[in-house]
Amino acid sequence: MQHPYLPHGLFVTFEGPEGSGKSTQIGLLEKHLCELGYEVLVTREPGGTPMGEELRRILMELRNEKVAPESELLLFGASRAQHMCNVILPHLEKGGVVLCDRFADSTTAYQGYARKLNMDFIQRMHELTLYGRWPDLTLLLDISVDESERRTQQRDGDTPVDRFASENRAFHFAVREGFLDLARHNQKRFRVISADLPVDDVAARIREEVSHVLR
Repeated sequence: MQHPYLPHGLFVTFEGPEGSGKSTQIGLLEKHLCELGYEVLVTREPGGTPMGEELRRILMELRNEKVAPESELLLFGASRAQHMCNVILPHLEKGGVVLCDRFADSTTAYQGYARKLNMDFIQRMHELTLYGRWPDLTLLLDISVDESERRTQQRDGDTPVDRFASENRAFHFAVREGFLDLARHNQKRFRVISADLPVDDVAARIREEVSHVLR
């Protein structure tokens, strides 16, 4: 099948609290878009490149040293710059679709709203590391903190709890409120979808939103 060509590509990011089902929904959307003939790249942050995956290991798993919030922020920025330069932008320039599990909005929510680092600095870091290319569509899968905790506890037997999932409730409340505030201020880009709905219903809503930006 000939792949539909998108002159500037399509960049879709998935955001949300811990346990909101991003990975599941990314997989379903990838399958749907591939069936339509699009060239789809699925990636994640932090990560997406060899360097990014090393930084991910530090950011998510480092236990024997306290990571300063400022160091954490800069490591996310370093991973993102590498990711954009070597993976995301080249795929978009070829007219492909990029589906990314977390992106710059997570940095703003986690390090800005929750860690309370300087928002102006975070915005300037985004200007440097995004090369002017924000997502075309950001899908915020929203669930309550109580539901997030319940889902995180259910998956703990199979997946080690990372540094962020193990933060306290106040931190996760701040992250969720940060995402919702970002959505309120960026309504052209964000779509908020309740992740409390059945998986198939969430997937149908996502396909509908993506179809709008593909027209």
